[in-house]
Order: sequence, then C-alpha cells, then structure tokens
Amino acid sequence: MRIAQVSQFFEEVSSESERPDARGVAFVTRSLIRFGHDVTVFASGDSRVSGRLVPVSPRALRHYPAPKRHLSEGLTFLALEKAFSMGSAVDLIHVHAGFSAFPLMRRSPLPTVATVYGLLDAPEVLRLFQEFRELSLVATSAEQIRQCPDANWLALIPVPAPCQPSEVHAETLDSLVETATAYTAVYEAIMKSAARRAQTVSPIYSLQEAQTVV
Repeated sequence: MRIAQVSQFFEEVSSESERPDARGVAFVTRSLIRFGHDVTVFASGDSRVSGRLVPVSPRALRHYPAPKRHLSEGLTFLALEKAFSMGSAVDLIHVHAGFSAFPLMRRSPLPTVATVYGLLDAPEVLRLFQEFRELSLVATSAEQIRQCPDANWLALIPVPAPCQPSEVHAETLDSLVETATAYTAVYEAIMKSAARRAQTVSPIYSLQEAQTVV
C-alpha cells in the first residue's frame, strides 16, 4: 500500500524525539516499510525517517525564533495540499498533525485517517471532535476513547517510548510486527469503506441509459 504520512512541524521526526507525535511518525513509518509498504513522509527537512521524505520546511519550528512558531498550522495545510496533489500516487493519507487538519480531511479526495495525541479533556476540544465525528481516528491512549466515546475510533495503538539512535536497531521484531499489523488493518478497513461508498454513488448521466431521438 502507498501511504502518505503528514507530520506536525514543531519538532523534527525521529525515534529519539520527546514529542509523541514526531516519535510516532518515525516508528509507524519504520514499521510499515519493514513490512513492504511504500511510505512518503511530509515533515521538516531535518527529520530522520525510513521512508521517502518530502521537506515542507527546512527545519523544525523549534529551531526558529519564537515569532515563527505560528507557522505550524500553515505548514500542516501546505503538507496536506502537497499530499493531495499526489493523487493516484498514494492510496491513503495518514495525518499526525492535530485537529487543525480536520476540515481538510473532511474534504479530502483521498481516504484519510488521523492518529490523535494528548488528552481531550477541554470542552472546546470535545466539541470540535464531535463536529468531525465521522473522521477515521486512531487513539494512542484508552483515556482518549473514554473522554470522547462518540468519535470514530478505529483502533488503540500506543506510541513507543523515546529511544537513542544506538537503541533503534534493538527494537524487537514483535513491536514492529504489532504496529505494522495494527495500522495495516486500519488502512484496509478505510480503503474498503471508501470503495463501498464509491459503489453506491449513482452517475448523474449514463450513456447506456441515453436514448437516441430520431
């Protein structure tokens, strides 16, 4: 399967990142590639990923002066636009960039899924998730599902703890298999659902139904 991973831009994607979203992209990408998927990652140019990297910014925003930190959402929109423009070159877009991506996910021409990081305990956040409750989501903690039970949770897949570069190769095959298997099942479910929806759409005009008037 050909998968586009869209990261956040506060921190570069790497296995040793302290941010769970940046670390999650690195681990998911490594797991999927290890088991035969084709993965393209949209992230900052200083990211260290196993897949094909599309640098949306030269460096992660944490390396920039404070005023530039407001660019995070703009870079997310740019990354999603670049992913959408790949068209048939990808089968699915996997978003790790927070709920600012939800409006574009709702309007995406391609199947999408978002992995959610952090707690959902603010009332404003809960209202936002309720508004976009049809979107396909993956939880990283059971607490998220408890806090927002009405969301469209497809799976619960925790993020591994940070590791140093020397420890990356020591990851057990079991952890890679578990992550790749879990996400592959999520992707396949989304693709099947998208295919069913496409089959139920009736054409506005069909040449077979057109009658020739003499």
